[in-house]
Parts: sequence; C-alpha cells; structure tokens
Amino acid sequence: MPAVGVSPAHKGEIKALTGLRGIAALYVVIFHVNGHYLFPSTFRPFIRHGYMAVDLFFILSGFVMAMTYAGMFTDGFSIRNFKQFLLLRLARIYPLFALMTLLTAVLIGTVMTKVSTVPDLPKALLYNFAMIHVWGLSNAIVPPSWSISTEWLAYLLFPFGIWGALKVPRRWTMAGLAISFAVLAVIAYGPQWIAKQPLAYRHGPLDIVSSYALGTSLRCLASFFIGLVAYRFRAHVPARASLVLMALTIILLCFKGSDLFLVAVFAGLIMALSHDEGPVARWLHTPWIYWLGLVSYALYLIHDLVLRIVFRMLPDWGVHGVRGEVWALVTLVVSIGLAGLSHHAFEKPSRRWFRQFLGRTDAKAPAVTVAAPIKNAA
Repeated sequence: MPAVGVSPAHKGEIKALTGLRGIAALYVVIFHVNGHYLFPSTFRPFIRHGYMAVDLFFILSGFVMAMTYAGMFTDGFSIRNFKQFLLLRLARIYPLFALMTLLTAVLIGTVMTKVSTVPDLPKALLYNFAMIHVWGLSNAIVPPSWSISTEWLAYLLFPFGIWGALKVPRRWTMAGLAISFAVLAVIAYGPQWIAKQPLAYRHGPLDIVSSYALGTSLRCLASFFIGLVAYRFRAHVPARASLVLMALTIILLCFKGSDLFLVAVFAGLIMALSHDEGPVARWLHTPWIYWLGLVSYALYLIHDLVLRIVFRMLPDWGVHGVRGEVWALVTLVVSIGLAGLSHHAFEKPSRRWFRQFLGRTDAKAPAVTVAAPIKNAA
C-alpha cells in the first residue's frame, strides 16, 4: 500500500521558496552577463556554475507543483482536472512568454539582423508559440525559453509524475529517484549525441542547452521528478538543516564537476526551506529578495534581450569606450527594472484576466479542488 498520501493543503505562501527563486534568477542573469563581460577571476568558478540554477528551478517547480496541484489527482486521473491544471499553468507562464517571443522575433527580423538569426523564422515562431520548440523541432527565439518548453513538457507528464512520486509504495518512489539521478549521470558523462556538445566544451557536466539535444529535456524532467519526490519526503529534512545545506551549496558551486552532488543538495535545501523557518528562510524573506522572487519569471525571460542590446548593438550604434563593468551593471539594473515593470503592468493583469476568463467559461461545471493555492505557484 502507498506509504504516503497527499498532505493537507498549505494555506499561505512559503516566502523562503519565493526568495530562493529570485536568487536563482539573478544567478542566471549574472552567468549570462559573464559570457559578455568576464568578472574578476576570483568569482568566475562560482559564476560559471550559473547554469545549475536551471536544475534548481526544476526541482523547485516539481516541489511546488506537488504541493499545489497534487490534490487534483488524488483520486486518479480525469480529463477535466488535467485540462484545468494545464489552463492554470498556461495562465501563469504563457502571456509573458508569448509577448517576449513576438517582440524578439520582430526585432530579429528588423533591427537585430546583424547580431541574432533564427533559421526559418516563421516556422520557428509556430513551434515557439506552441511551446514545443525544444522538443527537437526548432531553436528558441528567446534563448532562455528553452526551459519554458521543457517545463511545458513536464506539465503534460505531471499526472504520471505525481502518481510515481506520491501514490506508489515508497520503494518504487525511491527507485524512480535513483533512475532520475542515473539519467542525469548519463546526460553528464554519457555519449556525446545525448548532449550535442563534448564535455570539455561545457561549463560543467550538466550544461546541456541545445534545442536538438535529447539531454535537454531529460535533464529537466529528471530534476522535476526529483522535486516531486522531495515534496513527499520533506518532513525528513528539518528547517535547522537549511544553514548547512546553503553553505554546502555555495561551496559546491565553486568546484567544477560537482553538478550531481548539487542536485541532491538543492533538493535537500528546498525541503528544509519549505518549513519557512530558520536563519536562511529569514534572509530570503528580506523584502528585496522576496520581490526579486516575485519578478523572477519576467527577469528570466527579459534579460537576454537586454544583454543583446547592451553588449552587441550599442557598440554598433556608436557607443564605444565604455568599460565592461559599466555595461554589466547597466544590464543588471535595466533587466531587473524591466522585469518589475512587466510583472506589475503586464504579467499580473494578463494572468488575472486569463483566470477570470477561465472562470467564466467554466462557471457551469463542478468545482475542482486544488490542494494548495499558494503564491509560489501562481
């Protein structure tokens, strides 16, 4: 018989996890800025591990999806519940994604022709708007959106994942966890055709981002499932462990080749922070960090376009002689500012409208219970 059922619904937001997401988004931006402006050598080993923020995002996403939506599938699978789940997730991720995809495509086709190209742009637009572009079909028009495409794939497989993580006996869940880590190990150190790039040319073993690499999707799906499993066993990692796990995370991020260990530590850290207590949680509650978490999705999608303009287009427009660190600072400030603006002026209103529309079209249908309506998933 299953060892663990679905826990009671969470009534409030876990602010520590929101703050953690904000730190991860900022880490990604700094990692990408480092590709244009090299930070001092002292910090580079840490910064070059920024690609691991994607794995943190997916583990966190799996954890929060389990915490928020597992109740929709407690009594088994239904088409209606699955449809509502997907529509709720679309309301969260699609409006800003579609806007940035369209805006970037227009710029690529007009003023950015010298610095950005996408083969067969009209066809790529179709795949991108369907969020299936990284399923071996096309390049990402907004480069960071490769992970949005794999996130959408994770949502499509969510009922199966939640069943394997929460509904089966513990030994089978642990077997699935072991398989997930084995998949990550094969991606990291296995045949080159999985990653589409030799290990020697990556920042680290799990630095897999090719649109046509099987490893891209497998990497993210494995991390997502690890997050689902982490939710099941969250009570086994106390809040007091968060300080040690955070310190271990920072240390491991300074050493190349620590990727698989980092995945395990990320899962433990999220489990510890889910109690929303302790010194690390209090630090993540800091207003500016918490706000950064709220705008993290916008920051993730917007920063690449800012990077292209600041580092690749401004010099062509006659802006020369400016030190690299100035451009790096400009990129960070402008990206964060635009993320905040787009979050409050577009992302939140469009999400609200989307959900109101769903409510009107679904008003006559029976209500579907969502286990945990927390803001981390909203």
